[in-house]
This record gives sequence, structure tokens and C-alpha cells, in this order.
Amino acid sequence: MWSAAASCLLVKCCHRHSIPFHYTSGILGLQAPAQPDQFHTPVLAPVATRRRPALPLVVAPPTSAASRRRVAWGLKAAPLPRTALLGATAQDPPATTLRQYLRIVIVEYYNLTRILQVRQIHQLIIATGLLTLPAPLLSVSLPPLASQTFVSPRSLGTGIVASYLAYGAIDDALLVLERVTPAPTVWWNLLIREYIKQSRLDRAIALSCRMLRVGTRPDHFTLPHVLKACGELPSYHCGSAFHGLICCNGFESNVFICNALVAMYSRCGFLEEASMMFDEIIQRGIDDVISWNSIVSAHVKWSNPWTALDLFTKMTSIVHEKATNERSDIISIVNILPACASLKAVRQTKEVHGNAIRNGTFPDAFVGNALVDAYAKCGLMENAVKVFNMMEFKDVVSWNAMVAGYSQNGNFEAVFELFKNMRKENIPLGVITWTAVIAGYSQRGCSHEALNVFRKMLLSGSAPNYVTIISLLSACATLGAFSQGAETHAYSLKNCLLTMDNYFGGDDEDFMVHNALIDMYSKCRSFKAARSIFDNIPQKDRNVVTWTAMIGGYAQYGDSNDAIKLFMEMISESYGVAPNAFTISCVLMACAHLASLHMGKQIHAYVLRHHRYEPSTYFVENCLIDMYSKCGDVDTARHVFNSMHLRNTVSWTSMMTGYGMHGRGSEALDIFDQMQKASFVPDDVAFLVVLYACNHSGMVDQGLEYFDRMTRDYGLTASAEHYACVIDLLARSGQLDKAWKTVKDMPMEPTAVVWVALLSACRVHSNVELAEYALNKLVEMNAQNDGSYTLISNIYANAEQWKDVARIRHLMKKSGIKKRPGCSWVHSKKGTSSFFVGDRSHPLSTQIYALLERLIDRIKAMGYVPETNFALHDVDEEEKNNLLAEHSEKLALAYGLLTTSSGCPIRITKNLRVCGDCHSAFTYISKIVDHEIILRDSSRFHHFKNGSCSCSGYCDWKGGKYLTKAMKMA
Repeated sequence: MWSAAASCLLVKCCHRHSIPFHYTSGILGLQAPAQPDQFHTPVLAPVATRRRPALPLVVAPPTSAASRRRVAWGLKAAPLPRTALLGATAQDPPATTLRQYLRIVIVEYYNLTRILQVRQIHQLIIATGLLTLPAPLLSVSLPPLASQTFVSPRSLGTGIVASYLAYGAIDDALLVLERVTPAPTVWWNLLIREYIKQSRLDRAIALSCRMLRVGTRPDHFTLPHVLKACGELPSYHCGSAFHGLICCNGFESNVFICNALVAMYSRCGFLEEASMMFDEIIQRGIDDVISWNSIVSAHVKWSNPWTALDLFTKMTSIVHEKATNERSDIISIVNILPACASLKAVRQTKEVHGNAIRNGTFPDAFVGNALVDAYAKCGLMENAVKVFNMMEFKDVVSWNAMVAGYSQNGNFEAVFELFKNMRKENIPLGVITWTAVIAGYSQRGCSHEALNVFRKMLLSGSAPNYVTIISLLSACATLGAFSQGAETHAYSLKNCLLTMDNYFGGDDEDFMVHNALIDMYSKCRSFKAARSIFDNIPQKDRNVVTWTAMIGGYAQYGDSNDAIKLFMEMISESYGVAPNAFTISCVLMACAHLASLHMGKQIHAYVLRHHRYEPSTYFVENCLIDMYSKCGDVDTARHVFNSMHLRNTVSWTSMMTGYGMHGRGSEALDIFDQMQKASFVPDDVAFLVVLYACNHSGMVDQGLEYFDRMTRDYGLTASAEHYACVIDLLARSGQLDKAWKTVKDMPMEPTAVVWVALLSACRVHSNVELAEYALNKLVEMNAQNDGSYTLISNIYANAEQWKDVARIRHLMKKSGIKKRPGCSWVHSKKGTSSFFVGDRSHPLSTQIYALLERLIDRIKAMGYVPETNFALHDVDEEEKNNLLAEHSEKLALAYGLLTTSSGCPIRITKNLRVCGDCHSAFTYISKIVDHEIILRDSSRFHHFKNGSCSCSGYCDWKGGKYLTKAMKMA
């Protein structure tokens, strides 16, 4: 049964097109009323096959609520002419009149305003059996579809399909089309195309299979659409199956279908099959510009830029007999420029530019944008600017390409200027522009500005992408801004820029954001959060960047032991992830922090066994030099340095730093001279390392000479760190007055490192008044820490000002500053053992203290006298002697002697400066043991052997601590 609204529509249609109502009543089973009025009530006549009583369908006058509803639907019944009703007969309508009626019904379909109305009329047609009439009666000629002007319905069935398509009701259209016999291929093509537009690719492929099952043969329009769906899924299995269908049905010589096959195989990642298909096209001689564009694009996409360039060269040398449109030439240029950009191929980029000018395609915005991008990635921003200025029409992409180009080349001043101009000229700011500005501020260390720009971006309504989030997380990491980083993490989850931990997506964007989060939380020293993100990434989805981010976080900001442990887990058989050069650099850094020479050698051996790091030797070999130097084996570091085929500035400064921290200043200056002979111009960091080496080798005159040459001969401006080295150098040589004069004559305000250097000098010379002045300056700068308070406390203790010592300790407690406890650890065959002052927790503590007592007795007999001024407590001399005997470095040495084979060096590391009494005791002990004692403290190395030390007595272990700033910067 159909509704009253459907009947009213039919009545309206008849009246509008002057069709006698009795024709429709004869077809649809409707009977006109005996006495027609202005408003008619069609009555359903009994149908013999149904044998049901007639059910009246009332058309109410316009004053009724029902009529008002129909008016709202656009369905108000129109009055019928009286003459038409009087002339109504029960005879069947002729074929011409029926076609006219069908045409009217379908035209009314086009004029309907709701899909519900279409379904009502469709219901009416099905109920009356119109679709079962002979095909000649159902053939009509209708106007083309509004959206597809090249397609016109030729039958009632296809007209219904067209009506459903007009409303996007693809599933309804499909149900009708499957019942149309024969079903024209063009309508199947339209349905397949609509599914692809809606990204329902699997339904498009399934529809093509249904088309084959109902017996409709695909044509040269069907197959390109289906192959596009297979490529975008991607589904190689389905695509190859349709390739077989193409060959079986004789379409293998159709260039459109063959081009679609090349594109499909490329999108599925099967470049070899795409190339074979292209070769077949060439052999058949049916290639066109699109064929070449497809294969060139495939090679560019799958990182074969040289092959793409070769193909493009062949393409431009072939003169096609077939006409090619301008758009194809534009696509050719736009396709090949990314290959030039990835190779930084300047010559090829200029050749493509020339080709575009000769072909007349250069003024096109697409070509101009691609050229700007290519020149920018080749580092030729001047050329990019010229292209940009010559473009007749600039769109948002053009401006974004310039912004991205400046950003990639590090010219952030130009980025900011362009950003201001775009805002001034009201050019829409896209996510690329905002992201480039945020990245610029982040990379320049202006993290606060990056966060402010991000806030403005959100207020402008521009939605950030994953690159924006990564840049913002980098800014938070630089600041150590944990709160802002956590807020960014929450924003990413809320706006679906990052999947939830339990539903890890595993795509490239997810990896990048997860890795950036691990890096940010690590730099904010929130290792629990960083490790939680790392652990929630499934084992199979962790890539080398994920591992490196976590290992690097531990190595630089956390526990280096965890970094080494995680690295060993990474290369184990259960995980089997191959580390890259950055991973190796991070784990070598961890070994250097721990002074773990044994582990460092194992990693060096791993590097030698795997040659994949050769292109990145700068990273790995420079870190090897640093690791061996900080682990006490500077000779092996020199061997690595000598074996390098290529060196950069970091290589030279790393080697100089290694010699400097071991007190071998002459070798450091020799490396400095070789560096200049190798055409490397020393920078401010190189001179800082030279001053550091002179400082720890007693080379006062040479150090002062290099400080003067730095400005005189090289035009470099000395920084506060350079002055701090000079002040320390003068103080060590007993020239405290000259050091103080240097501080007062500095051309800039002294920084914290300068005052720490002066405070350390006061410790050597027991100058309480100047030390207090230096400490007050540090307090004003809010730069005081446990080291500076410990220095002033020791100065007071040496002067026996015990009340001031107590005052400083109370001040530290009140301020929440805790003195780091002295800790020493020693490496042996049984592993690494750590000791604190007076530590008796070790299983061998009884043997350790017994051996230490015997050693002290023996060296006392040789002339050793305990220096009780280093026992900074207000106790008697005997108690001071006992306190000195329990220092952590002495306990570590005794353990090393118990566990190390004769003749092997004993390597000890201390987290603080070695005290003068321990230094003296080690010097004596080295005379009576068959070991070289290598002690690394917070500033330098001491090599004790045969009663002498590598520092040659030139060190400030009589008080204070070394400056570590130079070593850290190098």
C-alpha cells in the first residue's frame, strides 16, 4: 500500500503536464470520484490478484492539518480539469502516452526535495508493477543528471537509479540497478565512482564483483576506477586479480587501463610490477604523457630519485605523436622536482626549471610552488625568492613554501618577517606557517616564544598537526617545562593527534609523537612517564628511534646504568633491533659518564663488526674518543683519532679535551697546531679547550698567550667562560691579585662561573674576605648550590672559624640545599663496587679495612703524614686521622687491590673532587704496589705510578674544585 502523499504527488504530476487522470487510474488501479470537485479523493480500486477491499486514500482540503503538512512537504494536491475527468475511460493508454507519463514521473523525481519523497514514489511504482512492463514501453529520453551531464536515463529503472544518486543514496540505487535488465555499464560505473568519492574503497571493489556476477561486462571506464580503489586501499591481491581480468577481456592495449595498472602497483608498493607494466606499455607503443608521469611518480615515491630523473630525461627527449594537454606537462614538472629536492641536485633542478620555461608551464602556480620548494631544499633560497617574485598568482601554498624554505635553511629571521607580512596582508595562515614559526623559535632556544605562538595558533582556529606537536614538545623539553609538556600530551590525545596507549596505531605520525614525548619527559627528568610511554608501545612496533630516545634520555639526564641495560636489551635476540649511529653515540655517552671502560670496549667491538655506521663516522668515532678519554685510556682515544679518514671540528676539540683532562697539555697544543695545518679555523670552543688544557698542566704563560691571540689574531671575542679559565689559571700560579683584577676589568658582567672560579681560588689562598664577596655575588644571582656552600664552608674550616661553618650548614639546611655525599666506585673483574665515607656495607669490608690499615702504616714509615686540615670537623687530631682513613676513594683503592690481578691498572671514579690527603696517600701507595692507579674525579684524571702523579703537583687539591665548564662545552 502506498501513502496519501505519494498519490497526491501523482495527481499533481498529471495536472501539471495535462495527462488525463484516467490513464493513470488504469495503470495504477485508481478510480476517479463520480462527482469531481475542486479537491478530488482518489479511491483505490480492487485488484483481482489481491482480492482486498478498497481502502480510501483521502486528499483533504487545504484548510485541514493534513493538507498543511503536505504543503510543508511541497506535496499540495493541484485541482484537475473537469474535462479530463469527464472524458476518462477505462481503456488502456497508448505506448506514447505511457512514455510521456513515465517521463513526467521521473522529471518529478528530479524536482523532489527529500529522499523520503523519492522512496514514496518508488514504492508506488513497485506496487503497480510498472517495472514489469515490456522494455519498449519503459524506454524514455530524459534530461541528463545535474552532477553527471554526460549521462541521461533511458528507462524508468535507470531514472529511479538517477533519482537516488541525486540524493547520494548509493545503496538504494544499487538495489534498483541490480533489478534493471539489462543494466547499462555506465550506471555501475557511476555507483563505483560514488563509493570511491566517499572513501568506501572496499565497497567499490565489492560492487565491481557484483557487477560481474549479474552479467554486466566492465568497460574502459570501469576498470580505471576499480584499480584506483585497489591502489588507495591498498590491496595488491585485488589489483592483480583485476589485472588478470583485464588480460582475459582484451583490455591490455587500452592506455587508460594500463596507466591505471602502473599507478595501482605503485600505490601498493610493488615498484617492480609497476616498471614491468610500464615496459609493456612502451613495447606496445601506446604510451602517453600520463604513462611517463605515473612511472616517474612511482620512483619518486619509493625513494628512487636517480631512476626518476633518468626516466624524466627520456620522457622529454621523446616526441609523442599523440596530442598532450598542458595539464599533463605541469604534472610532469611537479612530479620530478621532489626528486631533485631529495638529492639536492642543483643542476637538475635548474634544468627542470628551464624545461618548464620552454614549455610555457612556469607561470602555473603548481609549478612555481614546486620550484620554490625544490630550490629551498637545495639550499638556494635566492633562487627560490626569485621564482616566488616572478609568480603571477600566489596562493597560500606559495607563501607556505617560502616559510618552510626559510625554516629548513635556518633563516628564522626571514621566517618571522614573512610571518608578519602574511598577517599584515591578511593572507590565511595555514598549519605549515604556524608550525614553521613554532619550530624556528624552538630550534633557536626561544621556547617561551614558541609556546606563545602556539596559543595564538589555537585562538586563530588553525588546527595543529603532528609536526606542530613535535616542535612544541621540543620547546617544552628545552625549557624543562613538564607542565606544558603534559598539557601538550593531553591535547594530542584529546584531538586524536595521538592514539591512546592501549590502542596504539603504529603509523608514522604516532611513532614521531610518541618518540617526541619520550624525549620531552626524559629531558624534564620524568623518567617514570617516559618509560611508561616506551613500555606501552608494543614490542613489535618499537623502531630504532623509539629505543634511541629512551636510551638517550637515560644517558644524558638519568641513570647511565639504565641506558646500558636498555641498549643490551635492544640488541638481544628477543628484540633484535639494529641500533643506528645516534644509538651508539648515546650508549657511549653512558659509558663515559660511568667511566666503564670494559663496556665501552664491547660497544667499540660491536661497531667494528657492523659496518653500517661508516657514513656516520663523525658521530660514532667522536664519541669513541670522548669515551676512551673519560674512561682513562687517552692513548686508545688517540689511536681512534689517528684512524679517522675524515675529521671535523668536534674530532679535534674532543682529542684536545682528552689530553687536557689527563694533564697532558703539550699534546693538546700539538693537536691544536695540527688542526690549523689541516685548514680548520679554531673557534671560541677550541680556544676554551686550549685554556682548559693549559690550566690543568701548569702552562701559565702559554695559556695567557693563547688568550691574547684569540682576540688579536683570530678576531674572536672572549666569553665569561674564557675569563673563568684565565682567573683559575692565575690563581693556581699564586697570582690571586691579578686574578681579582681580571674579574674587575672584564668587559661584561661576571657570570656565575667566574665567581665560582674566584671562590675556588680563595680556597687555595685562604682568602676569607674575598671568598665571602664571591659567595654573596652568587647568592644575588640565585646561582648558589651545594658546591659553592661547601667551598665557603671549607674556607671557614681551614681558618678554624667553626661558628661560620655551623652558620653555613644551618643556611644550607634552611634553604633545602643538601651536600652531595662523596662516593667512589672501582671497576674490577667482579663488576663495579661503590663506596661512601666510612662505608662498611660491602661483604669484604673486613679485608678492605685491614688492608687499608696495613698500607697506611707502611707509607707512614716512608714519610707520609696525614693532612688533617682536610678533615673539616671540629674534633681532635686522632679523630681527624680516623676520618681521613675512611674516605671513599681509599676504600675503593683497597678493594681494587684485593680484586685486581697484579700489573693491571686500578680505575677509580669519584663524584666529587679528590681530597689532598687522599692524593698524597695514593702517591705513596703507588710506590709499593704493582699497579697504575687511575683516579677520575669531578674535574680531571690523576695517574699515580711509581710515586708520582700526572698532575705534577699542579692542582688545587689543597682546596676547592676544578672548573668543569670547559670540558662540558667541548
